[in-house]
Amino acid sequence: MPRLPLLLSCLLAAAGLLATPSARAGTIGLHLASAHMPERHFNNTNPGLYYRSDEGWTAGAYRNSLRRTSAYAGYTWEWGRLAVTGGAVTGYAESVQPLLVPSVVLLSVQGVSARLAFIPRVEKRIESHVLHLMVEF
Repeated sequence: MPRLPLLLSCLLAAAGLLATPSARAGTIGLHLASAHMPERHFNNTNPGLYYRSDEGWTAGAYRNSLRRTSAYAGYTWEWGRLAVTGGAVTGYAESVQPLLVPSVVLLSVQGVSARLAFIPRVEKRIESHVLHLMVEF
């Protein structure tokens, strides 16, 4: 059976979550794209999906900069437009590694927000920090 592309799978999952009454209390986000600093030969198209509960629990998956699937889970602390997500992520050199990502809402219109995250370099072989764009509903 052929695999659905990651983005299509994420969109189908988002539609399923939106149809669930309990999911209306949280935030659904789409991972979109990244910019590496300094620029290397990394994947900058990073489709994915995440869910953040009103209590702050966060989980998601995306196509990472190494062209692998990453899954993560953790907790997000929010202060107005600013947030920090801490937890663990898979899909890189280590089987599981720490995740600490600050972010800011750039624009919010009628329940849809554009969020920009700063992802610091964790692995020695990845010589870039990352700016990552997401859209939240």
